Amino acid sequence: MRLYPAIDIKDGKCVRLKKGLFNEVTVYSDKPYTIAKEFEKAGAKFIHVVDLDGALKGYRVNAKAIKEIVDSVSIPVELGGGVRSLENIKEVLDLGVYRVIIGTKAVENPEFIREAIKEFGPNRIVVGVDAKDGLVAIEGWEKLSDQTALSLCLSMKEMDVENIVYTDISKDGMLVGPNVEQTKLLSDKTGINIIASGGMSCMEDLENVSNAGIHGAIIGKAIYEKRIDLAKAVAKYESFDAFSKESKKEVISNLNWSDCKLDDKGLIPVVVQDYVNNEVLMLAYMNEEAFNKTLETGLMTYYSRSRDELWTKGLTSGHLQYVSSLDIDCDYDTILAKVRQVGAACHTGNKSCFYRNFFIRNI
Repeated sequence: MRLYPAIDIKDGKCVRLKKGLFNEVTVYSDKPYTIAKEFEKAGAKFIHVVDLDGALKGYRVNAKAIKEIVDSVSIPVELGGGVRSLENIKEVLDLGVYRVIIGTKAVENPEFIREAIKEFGPNRIVVGVDAKDGLVAIEGWEKLSDQTALSLCLSMKEMDVENIVYTDISKDGMLVGPNVEQTKLLSDKTGINIIASGGMSCMEDLENVSNAGIHGAIIGKAIYEKRIDLAKAVAKYESFDAFSKESKKEVISNLNWSDCKLDDKGLIPVVVQDYVNNEVLMLAYMNEEAFNKTLETGLMTYYSRSRDELWTKGLTSGHLQYVSSLDIDCDYDTILAKVRQVGAACHTGNKSCFYRNFFIRNI
């Protein structure tokens, strides 16, 4: 399960609201970027940020604070609040934000989501589904639509949405536990990666979300109120030990080195993908020793053709890759590795080595 520690920004400060009410505000820091650095130090792999002023006003407000957060950490950041146009999305991505959460616009104009995914890719677009009394709320949770959470999620599936943040507003900031039943229903009915938000209060809540097979959980007030120790939560739910026991068995049973067709140097190419959103991160090569070390340690290990030696991704930079699964293609000459990427995969600092975009249009 992926954990998303949360930073909500209002007037440039890190705050938490109760039930989404803007007159029920608690300020935790006037320097949100310092909170982000603490999250990364605790082992967080992703940070969830909300521009509360932007959500209410319909346009991005706290750009300075958001930029400071992105620049202060090496892990990816997702942002929601006030994103209502393709130009808004580009502006947010240009700040260095990894992916953008869209809420109100998904309700008012579902086709906009299709356009956004076509323009920026499904790994960059997340839909925020915020519900109150079973109905989806919009415009900073100030208005209720006539659409149910399930109907909206199903329509988003048709738009090729891969990730949805589901918030039960009645539980947000209340430390009363998440709505596991409804979140699991959305997950089971749609098959989309559902991220549970609202009400996380203790490790038991995270355990309930994990046991329900839900993709991820956003944690906010419980961290600030020291009810959940983020480092301990990461160790339990996102560490290699927590993650790899079953995946190691799957790796060993799905792929044997003797099945692979190697080049004349005993190497095989490895295409590496993010296990969460299937984004292609990089291409590398393995020999038998690198393959065996990957299985033994759970850390992606490759063979460097230029240095003529093994290298474990991230040992120097800290941007480790934890193996999720290894599969072989139909011709047995390429390995597909799905990994949990810490920080950037590319030596340039980009999340993916494939960050330069071009296309060929047939006329």
